[in-house]
Amino acid sequence: MSRMRGAAIILAMLIAALAAAVAATVLAEQQRWSRTVLHRRDQVQAQALAMAGVQWARQILEEDGRRPEIDHLGEPWALTLPPIPMEDGEIRGAIVDAQGRLNVNVLGLAEAASPERTRLAALFAASGAPPAAADIVADWIDGDSATRESGAEDAFYLAQRAPRLAPNAPLLRVAEIGAAKDMTPRAVAALLPFLSALPTGTPVNVNTAPPEVLAAIVENLDAERLEKLLAERVRKPFTTIAEFRARLPDGATLASDAALAVASRYFLITIDARQGAAHSRARALVRRGGATSSTIVWQVVE
Repeated sequence: MSRMRGAAIILAMLIAALAAAVAATVLAEQQRWSRTVLHRRDQVQAQALAMAGVQWARQILEEDGRRPEIDHLGEPWALTLPPIPMEDGEIRGAIVDAQGRLNVNVLGLAEAASPERTRLAALFAASGAPPAAADIVADWIDGDSATRESGAEDAFYLAQRAPRLAPNAPLLRVAEIGAAKDMTPRAVAALLPFLSALPTGTPVNVNTAPPEVLAAIVENLDAERLEKLLAERVRKPFTTIAEFRARLPDGATLASDAALAVASRYFLITIDARQGAAHSRARALVRRGGATSSTIVWQVVE
């Protein structure tokens, strides 16, 4: 009887220990599930905030579109939205003129000596891109299979460790050039702030172009002349390309007026939102069609 009592006590202790272990496991799983649900809720709310921010930016652009004469960096749309606190989170954003950048898709055209191609080649050289970058990117996006002097077509890409084909189509996003021959992440990162991927024929807005783009457009624009041109633009934005040419610093020249403008239709929107520990970023390319409408060309929510 004494041995039986001892065995019963030991069995009871084992059962109690097992019950405690099960209870602890269930509690831990409950807590993990609860954290997962809360994080997922915050993720959804952060994404919703980011997408709402894109709509807010579209409204700003449409409001600005009621004054369609020119677009410049002194307008409300060009101001960066500072962090706006929200319940357990915040939202911030910025609108950038996509036409303040050089349009990489023009490289897919046949004209080897066009002013746009010359400007892109100058920008590539100044940004430290591979010497043959213009031919490489041109072959990547043009509609034929003929290889340019320093370019690459399907035969090159099929021989790589990860075989692929050249898209031979205009780009939707500039980052796509990262898959082209010799276009390293470093080279692409250096070019991204100064390139856009827009329909061919879309002009560059000289009122919003960054200094690096202006240097690729205007000849003999050394650092001193560039500083003067930027100061002149801040003082009074250009209303026509003829005025832009007339107000260039002494010694600077504009080889061609082709594909230049003082107003824009395409804008890049970036919105960052945080809810709790969750972060979301929405990026979109918007085409402003007039005073009361705009169209999202593409949108990415991360």
